[in-house]
Amino acid sequence: MGLYNENECLVSVPSTCWSPFWILDKVDASGLACSLAVGAAAQIVCPWMLDIDPELVRAAVCFEPEPSPDRPSQVRSYLLGWDSTMKTNASKTRYARIIGVDIASDKIDIHDSHGYLTGELPNTCSAIDNRLAAKLKSVDNVLVICEATGGYEYVLVDSMQQAGIDVAVANPRQVRDFAKGHGYLEKTDSIDAAMIAKFGSDVDVHLAPQRTDAERAFQALVRRRCQVISALHAEKNRVAQTSDKFAKELIEQSISHWKSQLKTLDMQIERVLTERAKNDPKIDILQSVPGVATVTTATIIAELPELGSLNRGQIAKLVGVAPLANQSGKSDKQRKAKGGRGQVRNVLYMATLVAARHNPVIKQFYNRLLAKGKLKKVALVAAMRKLLTILNDMVRNGELWRKADQSLSKQKKATTAPSLN
Repeated sequence: MGLYNENECLVSVPSTCWSPFWILDKVDASGLACSLAVGAAAQIVCPWMLDIDPELVRAAVCFEPEPSPDRPSQVRSYLLGWDSTMKTNASKTRYARIIGVDIASDKIDIHDSHGYLTGELPNTCSAIDNRLAAKLKSVDNVLVICEATGGYEYVLVDSMQQAGIDVAVANPRQVRDFAKGHGYLEKTDSIDAAMIAKFGSDVDVHLAPQRTDAERAFQALVRRRCQVISALHAEKNRVAQTSDKFAKELIEQSISHWKSQLKTLDMQIERVLTERAKNDPKIDILQSVPGVATVTTATIIAELPELGSLNRGQIAKLVGVAPLANQSGKSDKQRKAKGGRGQVRNVLYMATLVAARHNPVIKQFYNRLLAKGKLKKVALVAAMRKLLTILNDMVRNGELWRKADQSLSKQKKATTAPSLN
C-alpha cells in the first residue's frame, strides 16, 4: 500500500509481483480498515499494511498480486469483492457541487449545495434547457441528481446528458430512508430536493446511462407491450365475471383490439431486434441460451443495460432475485428476495420456467434443489438467479451459449482429479 500525505510521499511497494487495483481518496479510518480486511480476506500478505494514523492519510492505493496461471485475473476480482469491468460511476468523482432535483408531473424543485440555484421550474424541455442546463454548462465538477418517478424524470435526464452534465437517478425508497435517518420525518418538495442533494453528496451513486433516440424508441415499444398485456389480462378477468350479453360483447371487442395491438408490437420488436443484432452482439448472446427468447431478450436490452457490467451479487440485487439476510442477535429469519426491476424479473421468471425443462444447466440445478427438499418456488427463484448470473457472465465475456458451455466443461475436466482405478 502506498500512502500519501499533504507534504511528502511515503511509498512501500514491491517492484514486482504486485499491481494497483483500486484507489481511495481521503481515506478515513473505516475505509482503511476495509482495505486491510479485503487484503486479509484474499490472503494477501502485505508487510507494509501497518498501523497508520488515518488523520495523516490523504489517499491510499491498494495492491494485489499480478495474475498468474495459479491465480487467474477473473478469479482474483471475485476474491477481492471488486469487478474490474464495472462502469465508471459517480462515486469515483468527488463533486464540488451537487444539484438535488425533486420531480413532479408538472414542476421540479431545485436545491443547490452552493445555494445559487433554488426554487421551482416547469417540468418541460424548454424550461430545463434554458433555466437550468444553460447555467450549469460552464460549471465544472457538478452533479445533478433526482429520483426515479415513473418516467417524469426523463425530461431532466435527457436535457442534462445532451448538455454534457453528469446526472444520476436515485432509488426513491433509499432517499426516503436516508431522510428519516437524518431526522426528517416531514415530507415536502423542498425538503425532498434538499435530501436528494445530500444523498448525492454522501452516498455512492451511479450515473444514468446515455440513451440514444433508437434506444428510447425501443424501450417505449417494450413498455407499451407490458401495458397492453396488463390491459388484456384485466379484460379477460372482466369477461369471466360478466353475465350481461351486451357488456360481454363490448369486452370481447376490447380483447380483440388488445390482441391485435399485441401482435403488432411483437412484430415490431422482432424487427427492431433483428436490425440491432447486426451491431449489438449482446442480442445474439442472449438468444443463444435455451429458454431465452424474443420477449426476454427485448426486455433485458431495454430495461437492464447494466447486464455484463456488474458482478453477480449486484446484478441479482438490481433485478430483485437475491435473498437478503434478516438476522439480529439470536434471531435469523428466512431470507427473502424483494425489490429490484419488476418487469425484468417477470420475464426472467417465465424464461426460467422454460429453462427448467429445456436448458440442461438450469434443469440440473433446479432438480438438485428439489431433491434436497427445497420448495418449488424457492428452487425456481434460485434458478432465476442462476440464469441471470450466466447471462451476466456471457455478456461480459462476449461468449455464446455453446462456447461458454464448452469452456465450462473443459474447466471441469481440468480440475477433476485423475482416477486411481
